[in-house]
Amino acid sequence: MTTSIVPFNQYEAQNAYRRLQMTMALDDPKTAIIEIRTFLKIYPDVAMACNDLGVLYLQDGEKLLALACYEKANRLQPCTPDIVKNLAEFYFVELKWIDDAIMMLTDILRSFPDDCELLTLLGVISERVGREGEARSFYSRVAELDPYNMRARDALARLGVTVPSAPAYSQPLQQQIQPAYTPPPVAPAPTPPASGGLDDVLARLRATLNSTPQASTTSTPFQPTRSSDDLYREAQGFASAGNNQQALTALEALVAKDPSHALAQNDLGVLYSQNGDFERAGFHYEAAIFRNPSNPVFRKNLAELYYAVLGRTDEAIEIYTRLLREYPSDIDTLTALAVISKANNMRDQARTFIDKVLSLEPWNRDAREFLVGL
Repeated sequence: MTTSIVPFNQYEAQNAYRRLQMTMALDDPKTAIIEIRTFLKIYPDVAMACNDLGVLYLQDGEKLLALACYEKANRLQPCTPDIVKNLAEFYFVELKWIDDAIMMLTDILRSFPDDCELLTLLGVISERVGREGEARSFYSRVAELDPYNMRARDALARLGVTVPSAPAYSQPLQQQIQPAYTPPPVAPAPTPPASGGLDDVLARLRATLNSTPQASTTSTPFQPTRSSDDLYREAQGFASAGNNQQALTALEALVAKDPSHALAQNDLGVLYSQNGDFERAGFHYEAAIFRNPSNPVFRKNLAELYYAVLGRTDEAIEIYTRLLREYPSDIDTLTALAVISKANNMRDQARTFIDKVLSLEPWNRDAREFLVGL
């Protein structure tokens, strides 16, 4: 199902977006957001428009909306460096999903080995997780490709690498004075620069997955290690007893320890939604679906939030229609589509959905009352 207003082909859509970019009010992010959202109602499958909308949402502090846009852009046009960089950086900076960021960036770097932004981002991540040898390799490659890249040169100097002087001629002033990224100070390490080709460096960096140091290794007394299952059972116990705040605390501790725990992410979404914190609810529903994209409950929860609270009707319809193709007899999905159809004055379509509900559950009183209302 498409949510576009008129049929289009991708060539026409890309050209239309290029024309929009030339006239867009980039000095006013809120106006630019409106312009791109309007464009996407006509051309919903232009990946770079979704990506650019994500950038603008992030600038505006709308992190949940930014993540949704980045994810959609990556689904529409995978293996595109700009899109992958934005999504991986969001995973790394905002979600602390370091493993996912490393996997995405190392995968795409094999196809674009001379992309300075990819190399720099991998250098930043390597430095943050204590892999200074790999960081030196990435930054050194950037310095080879772009001798005037001050970010890479400053990083190499910070890592104890002697950086040759740049050629005598200079780049434009605005490139010389770009601020360099400065991570927290680290003590000089005896680790020599990583040797070998790109594949060796990437293999060594990937070897850190699931063992990345996230915090101080100092042991915490009186806190024996608890499994994710233990924490989840504890949270369920709190929720069953009506202690939602304690359940939230336990689930937050769980996802901090194990962000891949999809059930915990979904349950956090439910609890935050009950508390009226819909931004956090959506954030955790998105995280649950990212970890387990086939789970229909997670998807229905997100679709309901999109439609009932956030006003993102098109995205809710897209989720529900995909669910209906996979689960044609799902009562919740049929009912939701009937409600949305009625709200949009598509009464025949609403009647079709609700008739299907009644054919499956003739005793369904809510469905009968809904049909009378039509």
